[in-house]
Amino acid sequence: MVDRLVVPEGIFLDSVITSFSDSASVGMVMKGMGNRRVPAYMANGIRASVQGLLEQGEPAPGMLHCTMRINALEVEELAESFSENCYCGLNFELLTRTDSGWYRIFDRAATTMLKGGMDATAQQEANVAAAFASGLAAFSAARQTGQLARTPLPAPPQAGFFDGADRSYAVLEAGTPARGIYANYQDFRDQRPDTTVGFTLKPAGTDRQAMPLMKLKTDKGVQVPETIWGVSDGRQAYINSGGKYLGLDRSGRAFTSEYSIQPGSTDVGVAVGVSFGMIGAAVYMASTASTPRAIPVELDLLTGTLKPRKTSDTKTEPTSDHLFLYSRFSAVDTVLEMLVYGGHEADLVSDGYRRLALVPRPAPVPVSFRVGPGEPVTIHINAATTSSDPVVYLVNVRKGDRITVDKVNSEMAASILRKLDPAKEAR
Repeated sequence: MVDRLVVPEGIFLDSVITSFSDSASVGMVMKGMGNRRVPAYMANGIRASVQGLLEQGEPAPGMLHCTMRINALEVEELAESFSENCYCGLNFELLTRTDSGWYRIFDRAATTMLKGGMDATAQQEANVAAAFASGLAAFSAARQTGQLARTPLPAPPQAGFFDGADRSYAVLEAGTPARGIYANYQDFRDQRPDTTVGFTLKPAGTDRQAMPLMKLKTDKGVQVPETIWGVSDGRQAYINSGGKYLGLDRSGRAFTSEYSIQPGSTDVGVAVGVSFGMIGAAVYMASTASTPRAIPVELDLLTGTLKPRKTSDTKTEPTSDHLFLYSRFSAVDTVLEMLVYGGHEADLVSDGYRRLALVPRPAPVPVSFRVGPGEPVTIHINAATTSSDPVVYLVNVRKGDRITVDKVNSEMAASILRKLDPAKEAR
């Protein structure tokens, strides 16, 4: 159990929402003697778990009311030498509503690390708490230095929907990244380099084709900054990888590279830097290969983390699919709210439906339905198995707003699936 985080003075968080499924996996952890990688979940869903992590009093006059929207929350573990480290990629925003609409007053984009000792999985709660604590501290610092700015949102925030896929970050608008040293990813994203430190970059190895790694050398008498996320020579950006700098190539709206692994490489297994925490497993697996291997990677613009690049032949992970249809033969025709792990999932209307595609997990998933402020009716679905067709459930609202949820047989399910109208799927 970790200590709750105190919300900074002057603001009150009315709600926490996610721009993706509230029941989604939040990354991978290592289990058992063989460090088998398995998906990780928050027991009560992401929204409720994060709300339970935050502590605030009653709202007072003059407080700025905000919504926290989480766009990315991903944990990873990496065994390094004789210990394990935890990583957390986090992106959240603080949004506020005014008479003229919704505004973003702060956003946080970072990947942080927490030393996990011999059992990193046991430290994951503390790992997530530390990531949010760092983000809230960054908000307080930005407010104190007058760096908060109101940016209008294109639409009101909606749970389960991300409106920033084409967001115009400064680094994407720039022809080339500005020359300088970047203390953190957000400085790179927003093009705020430290230009006070003179430096040069030189190839880290004799074979420049093997991997675009460079060494950073500061001018004589100039001390190397304590924290460096990356650098730019004014032509190309480089990300810190354990004290060496991996070149990033600009490709459209993406930054990509390749990390080369030689068989038996001694570089794998050392602390490779926070930026490589999320692809550590891929690097480790590649190091066991009998032939050299290049891992295509791409910079995640939400967290500043390098991840394996998705290719056209990348296999899609199987999901446990469940479809809930609001029966048009219900005695009552009203809006039916659907919740997963207690968090809002969708609003259903008569003959409308919602399809859940869950990453398989061993524990049952609570799915609830309610009318208005009434008490929800909850069932627990089995999400441990996968199939080509979803499991189908029929939801009825009977007299007195009494709700029933029934799993239908395979014959009826096939009939329902054949007649589905895509326009009636709740988003």
